[in-house]
Order: sequence, then C-alpha cells, then structure tokens
Amino acid sequence: MIEQKTYNLTFTAGALLMNETCAVAEVFLESGGNWDITRERALKENLMEKDKLTTNKRFFSLVKQRIEALNEAELDLLVSENNSVKRLLLLLAICKAHTLIYDFIVGNVRDCFFNMSEKVTYANFNEFFNEKKYVHPELESITDATINKIRQVIFRILEQSELIESASTGIIRRPYLPERIEEMIVKDDPKWLGVFLYSNNEINNAISLYE
Repeated sequence: MIEQKTYNLTFTAGALLMNETCAVAEVFLESGGNWDITRERALKENLMEKDKLTTNKRFFSLVKQRIEALNEAELDLLVSENNSVKRLLLLLAICKAHTLIYDFIVGNVRDCFFNMSEKVTYANFNEFFNEKKYVHPELESITDATINKIRQVIFRILEQSELIESASTGIIRRPYLPERIEEMIVKDDPKWLGVFLYSNNEINNAISLYE
C-alpha cells in the first residue's frame, strides 16, 4: 500500500465556521485575491469574532486553508449563494483541506448510508481511526484526549453541514445537490461527489452527464 500524505489535523480549532469563512472569502475576493490585505482586514474588523488576537490569528489560518482549497467558481458561489449552498461548499472546502474528514465521510459515512444503517456513530469513527493508523503512522502518537477532540469536531462539522441530523443521533441526511453545483464539482474532480454521499455508480453517471 502506498503511504499517504500526512493528515492535516488543524480542523480541531473550529467546526464549520460558516460566518467566518464566508466573511473572509468576501474580503478576499474584494481585495483581488490578496491575502495580506485580507488578513489585515480580517483581524482589524474581527471577522473571526474572537476576543484574543492570538485566537483570531489561529482561526484565520484555518479559514484561509479552506478558502484556498476551493477553485474560483466554488469561491464565487460561496460568497453569492444562499445558506444551503454555502453549507455544501463549506463541507467541500473542509474535505479538500482536511483529507481525514474526506476519508471518513467517503469511506465510512457513505457506507453506513448505503448499507441502510441510517446513522453513523462514534464507534464507526473509532474503527475508522484505528484502521487509518496503519497507513498514517502520525496518528499513533495522538493522545486519547486529542482523538476525542478530533471525533467531536468532525461530528459537529457533519451536524452543522446538515450531513447528519445531530451529533448525538448521528442520523444521516443525504444533501440535495443542485444541478449547477453537481456539474461544477464534476468539472473540478468527480471524486468530491462522494462527500455528498453519491455512490460510485452515481458518480459515473454524473461524469457521463456532463462530458
């Protein structure tokens, strides 16, 4: 098995961060894609809505990673669309920036959905995490407290993006993907449809539709 890139676990600093990410994305576009200007304005205007400068900087760094993961078309929609579409694009950005979350959704949450399990549980995550240790040795040294934090934040992200009903029930809710969003994702990379619980057959059908 080919060893994969080291997981980026910085997402534990925050969950979906919808308001913060959209606010920074808007400033980023207004600045013509200049991160220095965007950072200065974000901190000056407290777009992260935090009390301490160090906390603001940490959250800005996380939001920046997610915005940078989106392509131009996705970023434009993140700023201009309604909240339902914004949630979809934020989940996409998170999965692009944080492969661990992508792997968990596509390899576990999606399986639960198509196996009629109806919900995903902490036990599902624990099994997933233990399996990933074999190809991601950086996970071996993580403490139980950190693992609990990772799991908690991931389930909050799933809840806030409405992929599950709530973190407590874990009941899976497959999102509706508007056709224009589906086409945009296919033209970027069809694999990302798995984030929205598309089966492999559905992904192949979508590829054929937009060729």
